[in-house]
Amino acid sequence: MQGPQAIFRCEAGGTTGLGHAVRSSALAHRLQQAGWRVSVAISDAGYAAVPDLADLPRLRPEAMLEAPADLFVIDGYDFGLDLEQKVRKAGRKLLVIDDAPTRRHEADVLLDSTLGRTADEYAEVAPHACVLAGARYVPLRPAFRRARAERWERLKLLPELPAQRVLVSLGGTDPLNHTGTVLEALAPHAPAVTFVVVMGPSAAHLETVRAQIAALPGAELHIAPTDMAGLMAGCDLAIGAGGTSSWERCCLGLPSLALIIADNQRPGAERLAASGAAWLVEDDTAAIANRFADLLADAHARRTMAEAGRALIDGRGLDRLLLPLLPMQSILDGRVSLRLMERDDEALLLDWQRHPETRRYARSAAAPTETEHAAWFRKLLEAPNRLPLFVQEDTPAGPRPVGYVRLDWREAPQPGWEISIATAPDHYRRGIGRAALTLAAAVVPRDTILAHVLPENEASHGLFRAAGYLPFTEGWYRLSPRLTESLA
Repeated sequence: MQGPQAIFRCEAGGTTGLGHAVRSSALAHRLQQAGWRVSVAISDAGYAAVPDLADLPRLRPEAMLEAPADLFVIDGYDFGLDLEQKVRKAGRKLLVIDDAPTRRHEADVLLDSTLGRTADEYAEVAPHACVLAGARYVPLRPAFRRARAERWERLKLLPELPAQRVLVSLGGTDPLNHTGTVLEALAPHAPAVTFVVVMGPSAAHLETVRAQIAALPGAELHIAPTDMAGLMAGCDLAIGAGGTSSWERCCLGLPSLALIIADNQRPGAERLAASGAAWLVEDDTAAIANRFADLLADAHARRTMAEAGRALIDGRGLDRLLLPLLPMQSILDGRVSLRLMERDDEALLLDWQRHPETRRYARSAAAPTETEHAAWFRKLLEAPNRLPLFVQEDTPAGPRPVGYVRLDWREAPQPGWEISIATAPDHYRRGIGRAALTLAAAVVPRDTILAHVLPENEASHGLFRAAGYLPFTEGWYRLSPRLTESLA
C-alpha cells in the first residue's frame, strides 16, 4: 500500500540562508513518518547546502509540475503568485509557508508560524486558504522535542551554575560574517567560557571564522552537525539569529541573545523579546559584549528566559501541521478529524474521565482527583513519546470535541503505539470509536498499534476486530503497519 505524495519547493544557500529548507525538511520527514512519499525540488547548490535533505529524493525545479503529487509545499520569498497559480491550475493541493501577510497567495493551506501572528491577518491576501498561524505551528524537527524533555529534567536537578558552554549560531551561510563579529566581542571571556560555534559547509566566511576559533582556547567549530538538538541542549547560553533557530532555542529552554541579521526577522525578534524568551542585541561589537556580560552574570534572568521560551514553543508544531492534512472520516450525521490536545483542554478531559461510562472499562475504576488529573495532564503534554489527540466534529459553528485518542509508545508486549480511545458522554453510538481508529492508523501507518482490552468489554473487542486488529497475546490486539517496507 502506497501513501500520498508530496513535493516541496524551497531553496538554500547564499543570501537565502538555510532556514526555508530546514523547516521544509522537518515537515517532509514528518510526512514520511505518516506514510507520505516525499521529494524536494531544489537546485544542486541548495540541496548540497542542507544535510537534512540528503535522504530525500530530488527533482529538478523546472520539472516539478510534471511530477505526480497530492500536495505541493512552497517555502521561499522568491517564488511568486505565478507558481502558486500553476499548481492550483493543475488541480494539486497547495500548502504555502510564509512569514508575513504582505504577498498574495493562492493556497489551500497557509502556514505562518511567526510569534503572535493570527489567521485574520491573511484575510485579504489569502482569502481562500485555511490559515495556520502562530508559534504553536513552528515546524521543529522531532529531535528537539526529545532533547527538550531530557534537558529540562537535568536543569531541574542543577543549582544555578555559571554559564560555561555558549552556543554561537548565526545562520548556515552567514554572508556578512556576524559570527566573526560575535567572536570578536566575546573573546575576552575565553577560556572561562567555551564557545560552541555552528556554521554550514557553504558559509561565506568559514575559513576566517576557523582562524578566529583557533585563537580561542577551548572553542569548538561544528560544521552542519548531525545532532543539532543534542549540541544545543548541552549548552547553557546562546547567541543566535532572530529567525528559525530562535524557536529551537525556545523549545529547549536555552536562554539567548537574539541578533537581528535581516530586516524580516525584526518583528518576530521583538515579539520574542517582549515575551521574555530572549534579549535583543544590535549588530555592534560593543553592544554584543556588554549585553553578553550582563546575561552571563545574571543566573535568575537566564532561568526566567528559559521558562518563558519553553512556554512559547512546545515542539509539537509538526503534529499540528500534519493533522489538518489527513482525510476526514464520516460518522453518523457528520465528519470528524483529529487535533492535538492543548493546555486549555484539561478541564474538559477531566469531565469526560469522571463520567461513569468512561470509568466502566478503564484500567483504574476510580476517577482521578483534580490534582491528580492536573499532574497527569502536564506530563502527558510534555512527553515526547505520547500523542494525545481529540476527535473533533466539523459543525457550522466550528469544530467541537466528541472523543479522544491517545497513542503511547511502549516496548512491551512488543514495540508499538498503545492506543486508548473514548467517546464523549453525549455522543455514543455515532461511530466515533470506529472513526477514531481509522484516523489514528493514518497518523502512524508505518508502526504497529497495540490495544489492551478487558475481557468483559465485549463492545471494544468487536470494535478492534472490525478495524482489522488481531489478538496476539492475552488481552492484547495489534494492527500491523499498513505500508510496505519499500516506502521506508
